[in-house]
Amino acid sequence: MRLILIRHGETYANLSMRWSGSKDLKVTDLTENGKDQAKKLGQWFQDQKFIPTHAYHSPQRRARNTAQLAGGHWNLKMTATDYLKETGAGIFEGLTWKEIEDKYPKEAELFRDSRDWSYIPEAESEEERRSRAKKVLSLILQNHSNEDVVVMFCHAGIIQHIVSVIFESPKLWGINIHNTALFEFSIDINNWNTSTREKFNPTLWRIIHFNSNSHLN
Repeated sequence: MRLILIRHGETYANLSMRWSGSKDLKVTDLTENGKDQAKKLGQWFQDQKFIPTHAYHSPQRRARNTAQLAGGHWNLKMTATDYLKETGAGIFEGLTWKEIEDKYPKEAELFRDSRDWSYIPEAESEEERRSRAKKVLSLILQNHSNEDVVVMFCHAGIIQHIVSVIFESPKLWGINIHNTALFEFSIDINNWNTSTREKFNPTLWRIIHFNSNSHLN
């Protein structure tokens, strides 16, 4: 099967370097440029004659609107799932780092170098984020076949976790994910849990696109 993960378009929070999270705030909505990015992605899909069999999106506005602008021409039912929501950043959401340091100096100091989310009140835990990423992979493996082409519109934070789960990495890898960037994987679902030497067969699992936003050029 083909799995394509896509980050939403540019938001006002992205422009002003404000922390986005699992809440829908006015500042986390798409900018006009973000809407244009999504439309360009949609045109690229049309140029490539790309039509998925299934589409999912985060229920958050920026991801849902990106999905509609980029994939509305598919005339395909898109399914919202909380598994694809962005990391809940608790009391930091909607703030710049300077505002965080001014308003929550203790929490900012503890989090700055450790990146330990347990220091942020009301934030989603690392275990909860990884659990959601695992549920995304389980959803794919249990509900789809090798003939399916699945697109998921979501967010940078959860994409990092999903990629780490796909790679079976216990570490969270930092990726500077571009707005409307694509991560495309080819996965042989029937052999995913194999314990034979087939797990070393790179024709069964391939990286086709990784953080690609060539459609914006």
